[in-house]
Amino acid sequence: MTITKRRNPTTIARVVVALVGVGCLLLTVQGAVQATGRGVALMSDREHDLPALQHQVDLETLWQQLVEQVPPGSRISLVQARANKDLWQQRLSELAVLHGCVVVQAGPRDYSVGVAAVQRKRPTSPGVRLVVRKVL
Repeated sequence: MTITKRRNPTTIARVVVALVGVGCLLLTVQGAVQATGRGVALMSDREHDLPALQHQVDLETLWQQLVEQVPPGSRISLVQARANKDLWQQRLSELAVLHGCVVVQAGPRDYSVGVAAVQRKRPTSPGVRLVVRKVL
């Protein structure tokens, strides 16, 4: 006579949750490793990852121009960029919130803000500029 031992459903659930947790951890670690690799490449060899350096220069340029041209606490609306619409829409929203501005889609606003592409003078010079218009 053989005795079959039944597995406890709670144990099975715990194992499944642990496996899902490990899978999520692996996905997270992948992003962290990629970001660290880019950071190390930028610090050690500026020419190694030129697109990442150009993107960083573009973000820093937009941040400086936003701080200079838009006062904190302003209500701004974002104008769609012609190139990389989703990227610049998201980044402008993030920069505006970090600067203390309120991003509005409709209604009263103080400024209209957008991104325009410009020709790079050098490989590491900015390729974008901020376009700010005061709304009356």
